[in-house]
Amino acid sequence: MMDDALDQVAALGILPVIAVPSLEAAVPLAQALVDGGIPAIEVTCRNAFALDAIRAIRAAYPKMVIAAGTILREEQIVAAQAAGVDFVVTPGLDSDIVRAAQAIGLPIVPGVCNPTEITAAVKLGLETLKFFPAEISGGVAALTLYHGPFPNVRFVPTGGMNMENIGRYLAKPFIAACGGSYMAKGDDIKAGRFEQIAENCRRCREIVRENRP
Repeated sequence: MMDDALDQVAALGILPVIAVPSLEAAVPLAQALVDGGIPAIEVTCRNAFALDAIRAIRAAYPKMVIAAGTILREEQIVAAQAAGVDFVVTPGLDSDIVRAAQAIGLPIVPGVCNPTEITAAVKLGLETLKFFPAEISGGVAALTLYHGPFPNVRFVPTGGMNMENIGRYLAKPFIAACGGSYMAKGDDIKAGRFEQIAENCRRCREIVRENRP
């Protein structure tokens, strides 16, 4: 599951990371992403209905790649798996959470922001890592330097991403995908501007095609 799901995300080059503002918005948002050519989403677990949103999206789009983000506690791992996610994402590196996910066969992409954390993640057997917060942690320049000692690691930079800077990241072969909400802003979701979100997704896919090596 992990290779399939993360390979699909890497093929897209974009991972929408969204705090879904209401349960009612979940499926229309997913439809906008799919219509725009990005059938993937990381739903951040920052509200009480996040897992219900994941279940609704999974029911509507069985083949969509779905992750649960902002995982901070071990008990969230089992709940996320039961909701139907393909993998989970954490803001930082917590070895106990990583091992809890590995113990039940649920892929995990932890956040890292320096060589010490990357080293620890690699030691845990991980090769796809979230680089967070990307822009204020050195951005493309830092990741280019990290690629030297960690040639097998793929990064998902998140934090400060926008349609003006993702091309610089995507030009690097060690970038799996650029995470963020730049294609689906909270105000657009709340206002029901789903066609605008779909158009933003189409533009993101163009940026991927223009910059991928």
